[in-house]
Order: sequence, then structure tokens, then C-alpha cells
Amino acid sequence: MNRVTPQISLQKALIPVSKMVIQFGLHCHEFKHNIQMAYIQAATELLLESGIKPTNQAIAVKTGIDRRSIAEFKNQSNNTEKGMNKMDLLLESLQRLKNKGINDLSASKLNQLIDNIYGGHIRAKAVVTELITQEVIEKQDKHYHINQALHQLLSEQKDLADEVDITTKRLFDTFYLKMYSQADHLNLTSVYSGQVPDSKHDQLNQVIAEKMQAFQDEMKLLISEHETNVKSGTFSNVGFAQFQFDSKK
Repeated sequence: MNRVTPQISLQKALIPVSKMVIQFGLHCHEFKHNIQMAYIQAATELLLESGIKPTNQAIAVKTGIDRRSIAEFKNQSNNTEKGMNKMDLLLESLQRLKNKGINDLSASKLNQLIDNIYGGHIRAKAVVTELITQEVIEKQDKHYHINQALHQLLSEQKDLADEVDITTKRLFDTFYLKMYSQADHLNLTSVYSGQVPDSKHDQLNQVIAEKMQAFQDEMKLLISEHETNVKSGTFSNVGFAQFQFDSKK
């Protein structure tokens, strides 16, 4: 098979992921660093599954990553504290100002705050536009007002990031096992059509959402019937995940 075809397919598959990390304020070089760490972690898991000790040399052979980079990654893995992306840091900084009673910033002060965090890698104007779009701040005369909704946005972003972590891991783990391990009771199915007129999408999406909710309620009842009276997390998780999509949106 021509190598160009799978490369193009991989690029298309990475576009939704790239959109997500851009929304979270992650720059390309940071994304590349995270991909490298993911490669190392994936190689480690594959080696362990094959009964091979995941030495730096073995991981390097599998990934093509320099052994020194692998050693650095392992050192970083010992630190369990989650890193924050630049948008998170900016939102935290704005919240700290608000906690001190500072609700308004001049354009120059806001630009300086952004430049200190982003290091000049992106124009402050673009970040300001994003903050206004997300209703974190609003322009008032010659200054910017920090909105009350900021704290709620921070909480929602954290919840969303955690949910993305869990959902994407479940999705790709199931896909991988289904493709390569032929494991029982791991199902990944897509049902879709490219023959539904755009004008009917909203109506159909509403019906699908209602049926999915009804199925969730039915499955929650089914799962609860098999639960025992122990602390949550005592056993490994079992269940299902749903994902509704509309490529038009």
C-alpha cells in the first residue's frame, strides 16, 4: 500500500484531537511533547503485554525516541502533579486578581499579563479575543472587566478535561483491544448516514438524544441490579460509553 494514504488518514484522524488541545490552550510544541510521552507510555504497555521488560533500550527501539528523552520522561512520571496549559494559567491569574478585588484591567496591563504567560509566542490580541468569546472578560470603555462567570468556567474546564481524559482513554483502549486482541464483550460500533438532509439534522439529533437517554436509564438500572454493597471503586469498572456526533457541527 502507498504510504501516502495512511499518512493522510492519520492526519485527518488527528484534526479533532488537535482542535480539542487548541481549545485547551496547548501550543504545537507542547502537544508534540505530550505525544512523545504518550508514545513512550504506549510502548511500555505493549512491551509489558508481550512479557518483555520495558527498558529504555527496548522502548527506544520500538518508538525511535532517544534513550535520554525516555529517561527524562520516566523522571517526570514520578511527579504526579498535573501540569497546567497556558490558558489555565491565565484564567487562574485573572481569578487571583478578582479575589483581590481587582475587577478591571487596562489594555496594557492585560496584554502584559498575557505576554508574561505566553512568552510572546502568540499575539495578546488573539488571546483577548478568545477571552471575550468565552465571556471571561468584556470590553468596557478603555478597560476590560473580569466577569463573575470566570470561577464557574475554571471549574467547568477542569471537569471537561477530566471527562475527556476518561472518555478518550476508554474509547481508544476499546478500539485497540477490539482490533488486535479480539477480546470478548468489548464493542465499538458506529451507526451513521450521509444521506440525511442538513435541514433534518436538528430533529434527528433530538430523537437520538432522547433514545440514548432512555437507554442510559435502562442500563443504569441493569448495572445496579448486579452491584453489591461495597465501597465504590472496590472492583474494576464495567459498563458502556455513548458518543453522539454530527459532522455538520
